[in-house]
Amino acid sequence: RKPLHKETVYGKVNIKTNYGKTISIGNAIENVDLIIDLDIKKIIKDKLQALNNDVAATKKYFKENPILHNDNKIDKVNVYEWVSGTASRVALNDSFTATKIKESVTDTAIQKILLNHLKKYENKIDEKGKEIPAPLLAFSSEGIEDMNKNIFTLNNGRKHQPIFKVRVYEAGNRFVVGEKGNKKDKFVEAAKGTNLYFAVYQDENGKRNYDTIALNIVIERLKQGLTPVPEKANNTLLFWLSPNDLVYVPTTEERENGNAIDLKNLNAEQIGRIYKMVSFSTYQGFFIKHDIANSIYNKMEYSALNKMEKTIDGIMIKEFCIKLKVDRLGNL
Repeated sequence: RKPLHKETVYGKVNIKTNYGKTISIGNAIENVDLIIDLDIKKIIKDKLQALNNDVAATKKYFKENPILHNDNKIDKVNVYEWVSGTASRVALNDSFTATKIKESVTDTAIQKILLNHLKKYENKIDEKGKEIPAPLLAFSSEGIEDMNKNIFTLNNGRKHQPIFKVRVYEAGNRFVVGEKGNKKDKFVEAAKGTNLYFAVYQDENGKRNYDTIALNIVIERLKQGLTPVPEKANNTLLFWLSPNDLVYVPTTEERENGNAIDLKNLNAEQIGRIYKMVSFSTYQGFFIKHDIANSIYNKMEYSALNKMEKTIDGIMIKEFCIKLKVDRLGNL
């Protein structure tokens, strides 16, 4: 039994982001509100209004009468881009740098208040003459209290509710909870320890590649009566591994001649090349020798994680391993 997802539920948001996307003036006229440059936006908006919001006529006008800047014709402009993501409310803390505020806080009015507040704490020096990071002071409990006392001034003379939490946007690998009711608007992310399948693929050139299959994808495929692990374009699915599965790492000679492995009569040296999968993350697979119950010297014998990607003699396990099927009596 595994948790399907983490407890935090996120809402879907669409926000305008400035990633430096550039489009032609003609295309910008169709989405004039996304133009970043305020002067150019005003020129186009005024002309649109004068031409009764006739987009075709406005395009024709600016084709014949291009906008000039320092005697240079402007035919392209930078625009905001709508990006879909998920958001949740989080408490203000000292991780909110100017960059994080601009890129992740969804409310632009709150962005301005936080940035104005942050500026008050820039270039502060401690007793040793070192500069104190502005967020450390600005978003401490005292700093947040000071911000809410002066929020009217920070908001350019407009009233605003006190700010203790902000809605933060994140682009991530989150999935929708369900399909009916309000569940279709709720997003969650996979919980730690729920990666159940490590897929091993092989491309046309015989090179292996790997992927970790998220629990929600496995469940959806099983509901549809499919195998838990999906196929991949231009690749053959060799096998998939789960924690506690056993693999055998063949020698170079055995790899060249697969029939040389007699699983019913393995010698001691061959048994020493059986490994147990412990865990995996994205494209990494971690193993331990099958006869190891626990390390004697913690975090030293194999790695700081007490597991390894390579065999004792330095062979990358996932690149050459063969999955072993074992019955309840231990027969291979």
